[in-house]
Amino acid sequence: MDFRKLFAGSLCTLALACTFTSCSDDDNDGFKDGGSTVQLPNKRAFILNEGSYNGNNAGISFYAPNGNASFIDDIYKTQNGRSLGDTGQDIIEYDDYLYVTVYGSNLLVKLNSAGVELDSIHFTAEEGSPRFMTADDGKIYVTLYSGNVMKINAKTLKKEGMVKVNNNPEGIVEEDGYVYALNGGWGSGNTMSVINTRTFTVDKTVTVSTNPEKILESEGRIFILSYGGDYPNYTYPVEMYNPKTGEVTKVANATNMAEDDGIIYLAYSDTDWSTYTTTTTFSTYNVKTGVWNQTSFLKYAPAELATSSVYGMSVDSDNGDIYICTSSYDTKGDVYRFRKDGSFVAKFESGGVNPKKVVFVD
Repeated sequence: MDFRKLFAGSLCTLALACTFTSCSDDDNDGFKDGGSTVQLPNKRAFILNEGSYNGNNAGISFYAPNGNASFIDDIYKTQNGRSLGDTGQDIIEYDDYLYVTVYGSNLLVKLNSAGVELDSIHFTAEEGSPRFMTADDGKIYVTLYSGNVMKINAKTLKKEGMVKVNNNPEGIVEEDGYVYALNGGWGSGNTMSVINTRTFTVDKTVTVSTNPEKILESEGRIFILSYGGDYPNYTYPVEMYNPKTGEVTKVANATNMAEDDGIIYLAYSDTDWSTYTTTTTFSTYNVKTGVWNQTSFLKYAPAELATSSVYGMSVDSDNGDIYICTSSYDTKGDVYRFRKDGSFVAKFESGGVNPKKVVFVD
């Protein structure tokens, strides 16, 4: 968090007398909004729209959860005057900054809390295209399609090192001094690399289900979502890894997941590609009790959600609100918002193609 100088606040006030949108909310304590062309409220949600592969139409939308600002289809383009790039892969919030990997453009972009680009780095062909990120202790850890995990200084974006894991690493998460990276292996991999962040070396390799992709941490446990086989024989197992015992246990089945306060929220979207029809169900896994509750956690959900393809899920840890992103793959997607108790709040257009993740700044 940083505090704004009185001089900067005075300039903003003076400029507002001349034009309505020339200054941001830059004098609010805790926000890094320098260079913003729009005034944003204190509570903010940023939606990463992946776009279409090779479509160069990735973007970031802005949504005001408290309803005190207008939706912005592509705040990145609004703030920076250009498109984000090809295939937005991942977005994280760390220390009030936003970090975005753009897979098709081989970029990692750092934004301030208003979506203004501060810096970016390019990955070489040898390093490989960036996939997913996690952050801890001033470092950003990125999986690269070259079969490596790279450590990057979060402040300067300086590349500080690279460790070999396995083919096609995907999801990554940090917990208690270790980074866990899933190795998809181009569809045939079945391992998770455990990296010691102090030595930045692979401490161990754990066997998991075939083609692991998504990962998260809850209550000291690591949860892994895999395809579970070759196309079209996907089973989508969700496994729990206990770092203390080394045990891997299947706990559920899902195609997407998110976590908050010891509850894993799960969505299973089953699509029949011969008819292009989708059936989606929702469930939860309680990490503390070890119970998979296959009754939907949603109340009064719009009927069309049961036949929509869930492309991503995120939870606002501030209040437990659940955001479910759906996609038709070629047009703008939708976002459904629910309270922690499952009650329906709102549905709104995502602003771009293939919405996959929502991050929050407040």
